[in-house]
Amino acid sequence: MSPTPPPPGTRTSSGPTARPGRPSRWWGVTGGIVAVLVAIVVIVLFANPADSPDRITATTVAYKVESDSLVTVGFDVTRPPGQPVTCTITAQDRTFGAVGSVQLIIPTGGERTTHHVVTVRTASRAVTGNVTDCVRTP
Repeated sequence: MSPTPPPPGTRTSSGPTARPGRPSRWWGVTGGIVAVLVAIVVIVLFANPADSPDRITATTVAYKVESDSLVTVGFDVTRPPGQPVTCTITAQDRTFGAVGSVQLIIPTGGERTTHHVVTVRTASRAVTGNVTDCVRTP
C-alpha cells in the first residue's frame, strides 16, 4: 500500500507548521534576528557617546524661594577641564512661565565638577528655580 499524500495546504518541510516536538528552522532564524536587534539596542544604550569627557552637564541640587522677587538656586556643573561655560538659571511661576533668569559665566580652572549658588531676581513670585542650560563659552 502506498502512503497517502498530505492534505492540501500542509507544509512538509521546516517552517511555522513543522512537525510537533521538533523546532522549525523558521523559529531559529527569527530568534537569531531578534537576538541581533536586542544586542544593537544594548550597544546603543550603553555605549552612548553623550557620556564622553567633553560633555557639559548641569544639575540643579537645591532652590529656595527667598521672597516674592528672589530665588536662590544651587547647582553642579561638570565640564571638560579648562573649558569655560555659560549657564542660564531660570526662576518659574506655578504655570511654569519664566519670571526671571540669570546667566553665569564659569571661567576656566578649578575642578571638573563645580558647585555654584546664584540668586535670581523675579518679576513675580516664583515657585521653583533651576539651571536650564550650560554651553561652552567662546
